[in-house]
Parts: sequence; C-alpha cells; structure tokens
Amino acid sequence: MKKSDLTQRQWEILAMYDISQLSECLRLYPFRYEVIQKSDEIALLPNTNVTLEGIITSAVSTVRYQRNRSVTRFTMCTEHDCYTISAFNRPWFKASPEGRVTVIGRYEGKGKITAANLYFKSLAELTGVYPVYPLKEGVKQTDMRKIMQKIIINTVDSVPDEVPESLRNKYRLLHRKEALRKLHLPKSLTDVSETARTLKYEEFLRFQMSLLLKNRSLGVGSKIYKEFNRTEIENFIHKLPFPLTADQQIAVSEILDDMSSTKPMMRLLQGDVGSGKTIVGAIAMFAAVKAGYQAAMMAPTEILVSQHVLSLRKFFLDSDTRVEGLTSSLSQIEKTRILSGLSDGSIDMIIGTHALFQSGIEFKQLGLVITDEQHRFGVNQRRALIEKGADVDVLTMSATPIPRTLAAALFADMDVSTIATMPSGRMKVQTILIEENSIKSILDDVLKEIAEGNQVYVVCPAIEESDALQMRNVTDIYRSLEKVIGKKVRMAMLHGQLRSEQKEKIMNDFHQGHLDLIVTTTVIEVGVHVENANIMIIYDAYRFGLSQLHQLRGRIGRGSKQGICYLLSGQTDEESKQRLLTLVLSNDGFDIAMKDLSLRGPGDLLGKRQSGLPHFILGDILADQNILLTAKEDAKFILDNQQYTEYQEFVKKMMVINNDLNQGVD
Repeated sequence: MKKSDLTQRQWEILAMYDISQLSECLRLYPFRYEVIQKSDEIALLPNTNVTLEGIITSAVSTVRYQRNRSVTRFTMCTEHDCYTISAFNRPWFKASPEGRVTVIGRYEGKGKITAANLYFKSLAELTGVYPVYPLKEGVKQTDMRKIMQKIIINTVDSVPDEVPESLRNKYRLLHRKEALRKLHLPKSLTDVSETARTLKYEEFLRFQMSLLLKNRSLGVGSKIYKEFNRTEIENFIHKLPFPLTADQQIAVSEILDDMSSTKPMMRLLQGDVGSGKTIVGAIAMFAAVKAGYQAAMMAPTEILVSQHVLSLRKFFLDSDTRVEGLTSSLSQIEKTRILSGLSDGSIDMIIGTHALFQSGIEFKQLGLVITDEQHRFGVNQRRALIEKGADVDVLTMSATPIPRTLAAALFADMDVSTIATMPSGRMKVQTILIEENSIKSILDDVLKEIAEGNQVYVVCPAIEESDALQMRNVTDIYRSLEKVIGKKVRMAMLHGQLRSEQKEKIMNDFHQGHLDLIVTTTVIEVGVHVENANIMIIYDAYRFGLSQLHQLRGRIGRGSKQGICYLLSGQTDEESKQRLLTLVLSNDGFDIAMKDLSLRGPGDLLGKRQSGLPHFILGDILADQNILLTAKEDAKFILDNQQYTEYQEFVKKMMVINNDLNQGVD
C-alpha cells in the first residue's frame, strides 16, 4: 500500500493520532466493539440497549428547543409491536420512501425508545461486530473504520510474526497478520477473543523481553562474592533501638544471601510507607562496608538525602563507618572533599541525588548501589552509577507495594523482597473526607492541634494559579492562610521551583520545630520524616492517584501521636467520592495500590521512567496475570537459549527496539 492510497483528509486524521507512517497504524487498536443484532422483543427490559427494524407508521415531527437543540419523534411498528421513537438533535431525519428504518438505542419501557442511531439500511445489512476507536475532535467512527479497513486490507498480508514460531504453535496463537485482521475486521466476538489472546501474549512478551534486556545490562555475568562476618551483622542489628519485624528479618536474610553469592544481586525491596525499608537498606550497606566495599544510595530529593545521612550516622554512631551526602547544592570545596574521600576509600557510604552518577565521580571499590524510590530514576542513570564498580550488587526500594507474584512478573529479572507488616507501635493514620474544597470547616481543629504541638502539611496540586486547570495552588492558599492565621501560626510555602538551599532551609526549620505549618506541593511525598508532623490537609484530593495520596499521608503520624489526614474535594460525582473513600476505609498500601492499578494503569503507578512499563493496549495486568507470568518465563527461556536461530532473531529485534526506546529513558 502506498501513502497516496489514503486521501489528504485521512492523513490529516491520522496526524491527530501522531501517526505519520502506515506501519504505525497497526498499533491503533479499537478499545471496544459494538455488536449489532436484533433484540428479542419479548424479553425487552427498561433501561437496556435495543436494536429493532420496522416501518415508520406516523408523520415524523421535529420540535426545536434552546439553541441548536431538537427532538424528532415518530412511531415505528415491527411484526410484534409498535414503539414511540425519540431522536435528539436529528432535525434532518425524514422517513425513507418505503418507510423502513433500523433503530439502535435504549428502551425506556412502555413502548418508548430513545434512539442513538437511525439507519435506512435493513437490520440484515447492519448485523455484525464493529470496532470502536478512540476519537479525536471532529473525527467520526465511520472515518476511522474506513481508514483502518483500507490499511488492513492492503497491508496486513505483509506483516511478519513477532512471536517465535515454536511459542506460537505451543499456545495455538494466531499469525500476527490474521490477529490484526480479526482485530479490525471481526466477523464475530469469537474473532475478537482469539485475537485478544494472541496480541496480549505478544504485548506481554515484548514487555518482558524489554525489561530483561535492560536489567541484565545492569548486572551481567558473575561477581566476586562479598565476605562478611554474619555475627557482626547480627550484633549490629541487636544494638538497634527497635526490633526488626519478621518481614524485615526475612528481607535482610535474602539480601545478605544475594550479596554473599557469585551472582550480582538485582533485588526489589517493596513495602508500605513506614514499613522500615530504610533500616534494611542500612544493614545491607553495613554488610558491604564490612566486606571491604563502598556503598552508594540514590535518593530523589536533597531533602531526603539529608534525612538519610542523619539517620545513617545515628545507626553507625558506635562504629568507624563514615557517611556523607552529595548533592548539587554543595559548595565546590565540599564537593572536592567528598570526591577525594570516595576515590581514596575513606568514605564508606555515600547518599546522593542525581549528582552521584556524574562522570567525574570515582569510587575506590563500589560494591552496593541502592536506589530509593526507584521509579524516579531512569535505567541509564542507574547504569551510570553501577558501572563505577566491578562487583556491584543492586537493591532498589519502592513504597508502592503490590502482591509478590505480580511484582515478580512486572519487575522481570529482579528478585522481590516484601515487607508486608508494619513496625509495632505505629498507629494508623485517620483519614477524613471533607466534601468541599475548603479548609473553613476544620480550621479551628487545625489551630487546636498546632497549639498542642502538632505540625501541619497543607498540600496543593499546583504551585501557581492556572487558567487551563482550575485547582488550588500553593501561592494562593498560602496567601489566604497568612491573612487569616498568619499572626497565630509560623508558616512557609514549599515547592519544586524554589532554590535548593531555600527548600533545605524550610524543611530543616520544619524538622526542628521552628515552623508550625507549610503549604506545599507533593515535593514532600517521598521519605520526609518529621516527628511532630501529625496533620495533613490535601486540597483537590480527587486529582491525585490513590497510591500518591497514601504516600503523602505516610508523611504524618510517624511518632507517638495519632496522624490525621483531611481529604478536601468539591467533586460531587459518586465515582470520585467512592475512590477517595478507599483511603478513608483502608490503610493497607497493598490494597490501595491494587485499586490504583485497576483505575489508573501500571504506567502511572510504577513509573514509566524506571521500568519502560507501558499502558498496555490490550493486556490487563490484573485480569491477565497468567499470561503475564507465562510471558516472563518464556522471555527468560529465550534469553537463556539463544543457540536457536528463531530466538536469536527475536532477541536481535528486541535489542534494536530497546536501543531506540533507551534514547529517551532519562
């Protein structure tokens, strides 16, 4: 098929979908199907869809109301009954000469039908399964169907298979060209089912191969095992001011086993907010140092770097372990001092932001890399740090927990440790939904909490006012609160556009109790720990994902007092309310993450930048877990058995795709 086979208008439509090549059209999938078949008139129920063919037996009348609004009514009789048809905004509709019409719409009961579509074709001509495509403004379904029909008919026969033949035969999958034909031009719902199974597997296999290739590039081959005295590690753990939970103990054991093996560790440590992942990471760093190596931890914000440095120095107060932090805001003298300590080995542990993987930084013997909140770092960024050592183990940490089997499937070549239990004594945050986007009704309670020594986060979805998006912003909320309570409360505002030193000062002042309240964006979402911060107020709560809201409220109630999180939302629709009530009713991060996953998709939840995780077009990682897990095992088998020609070709193709994608990973 040539480009010229499509009209100028059709190319203009495809351009709206960011499509410039015919081959790209093959991934423009329908999102559902419309089935047209005759309804059983005897079984019609009110408020159900209906499709009937009949004869118009009355005059067609049109009544206009308001501006450009109208309703057209007529009576249609079938062989069994007569119906009053109402069609809105169809002023052009006139009865055909023979009076025959096919009506598709909703049966209202008592012989009344509200028409969605009217056709002068017979029902026999219309019966079938029709793809429904996502539409851009000004584009009709008929436009998209004509375009895709023309493309499929003229190009699909030349489409090669992507799945290796042995796997396609094993699972009785369709050839790709046949799957695409049935996807876009189905003759029945059976066609749709067959093609969905084929394309879901193909999609998942491509995804699993992509992850495996990326992760294996981070930890290829073998390493020298790390030798440390486990008794010394256990003594360190026993001296901690708190006991480890059972899950923490298991995670530590799994990590130490990995580090003492000859296979590079690629492990994901996942756990709910406040479950104690940081101390598990600290124990791993201690083991690396005792084995004669240096350890590096990447954190996404300078605030979190400072916090980790302070925490680790407390943990290692009784040892000669040297812990430093590296951020871009340090003075050149400080940076030079730290770089020197890393290269000569006098610094044992380094915590840093993106500054850590700059080319000028050299380690004497880097042996462990930990990424905190791993979805905030790209694959190439992690690789740049890992390649600074020869025998590097990798531990990634995530506070977005999902069931272990699903995590194992989504994170491909990584082993998974899960901390499901919370440390003893940690109270659950009380969450209250306020069904208005205003602080007025709770302001007196907030002032009372501040008077009792509690500190407050006020979270807004935006920094400044925007005409495009009507949402509460930090600047306006801060100004309005300053007018009302500024003389009673020590306040500041915090957001990502402030200079690093400004953010550091505000958070340090808040941490030390010099501020009572900060109005902030989600910059405080990750890891910030303030003992007396027990109140959080979130404006426009419906705009945030459930997991993000859970992460945010995890910043409060981290001491001995009860944390209270107020969700402010003026949205009246039931769906938004029920979604926010999930937070009111549950403090379980696993349940919340799964709910978020079903609502928002994996790309939003787990972070595209870290995993290459797409919004799967057909695959559903919840409903199709079996296919996802099967694809993971098959991807591993393919990589481990490249002596077979078909696997070699598939891996080469995937490596080309991966290299293209990696150009924009960071």
